[in-house]
Amino acid sequence: MMNLALQIIIFVLIFSFFTYACILADPTTSKLGRLCTKTIPSSSYRILERTLGKKHLTKISKLLLDHGLQIFYLIVVLGSWSIVFTYGYTEMDNYSNYVHPHHKYYGYVMFVTCMGSWHYACSVGPGNVTSRTIPLFDHYEYDNILYTNKLCPTLQIRKIARSKYDRFSGRHVPRFDHFCGWLNQAVGERNYRWFLLFLAVHVFMCGYGTWAMGTVLYGEIMEKKLFDATFFNAVTGAEVKANNIIVIHYLFNRHFQICGVTLLMSVMLVMLSIFFGFHLYITSRNMTTNEFYKWRSVVRWHKRERKKYEDALKDGKVVGSKSNAGILSKQVTDGDVGCTGMTADDS
Repeated sequence: MMNLALQIIIFVLIFSFFTYACILADPTTSKLGRLCTKTIPSSSYRILERTLGKKHLTKISKLLLDHGLQIFYLIVVLGSWSIVFTYGYTEMDNYSNYVHPHHKYYGYVMFVTCMGSWHYACSVGPGNVTSRTIPLFDHYEYDNILYTNKLCPTLQIRKIARSKYDRFSGRHVPRFDHFCGWLNQAVGERNYRWFLLFLAVHVFMCGYGTWAMGTVLYGEIMEKKLFDATFFNAVTGAEVKANNIIVIHYLFNRHFQICGVTLLMSVMLVMLSIFFGFHLYITSRNMTTNEFYKWRSVVRWHKRERKKYEDALKDGKVVGSKSNAGILSKQVTDGDVGCTGMTADDS
């Protein structure tokens, strides 16, 4: 029992550490985030460069940079579905009173829908603003805060409202939302709906998979009456009464693959639901991820300036007022935007 509890604690700690250090922490302000996302990768790169040679490492790096997250996605998704088809479906036959055999066919449909939504979201482009296509995408007004009438410094074309140059694809994207590494392309005006479909399908897939495999495990608990069973300590041979930890330990030992993929799907269900909910929220506010983080920088700037004004007012240093619209527009950075927010300044 202590071994299982220790394993769960270690898993939670490791998962929490990497989630914070690699996703939530800001590398510019967090030493831990900078260590995990900049220092360690750059040091590892130098070691590999001396080992493999610059030419070979460049080819590998280009492949991983361009398609690394897509490769990781395929490994995780195809690996999880392989476990479900190989181990989960076998157990579904044993506990058909709890999970109807029809769910096997639903699973195949879910798998095809999952891979199809990902492939389609990867294939449909976000749109491309050029000097010839500006009239096609120019249907938003400038607000003179986030967006002003100016030239794109990279492509030297008029920068229409809500658009942004994406340095990964080398094109100007209309109604730019963010660059998605899982799709290896920017998300913009023409493919945002397919990105949302991709998210919705995967949220449903993780929820459905968690329920189906969880029900299989529940079937084993009920059929074998595990909470009424007597277990024996493998080391001492002493009898142990069943409880939640003991039963979970038993299930992990007997069905490690199913328990592992169920745990993975449940964790991803929570994370994807939060991410999907965020996108539904900004969509309901007629905002993009890019604009959400830009407005956050505007709010931070406003708070700083308001504090300065209030301090000056107390000290009697306020002698007049003027419009801050021009100053405000300069405070809005135009950095790269990924799934977790602004990452670096860009044009």
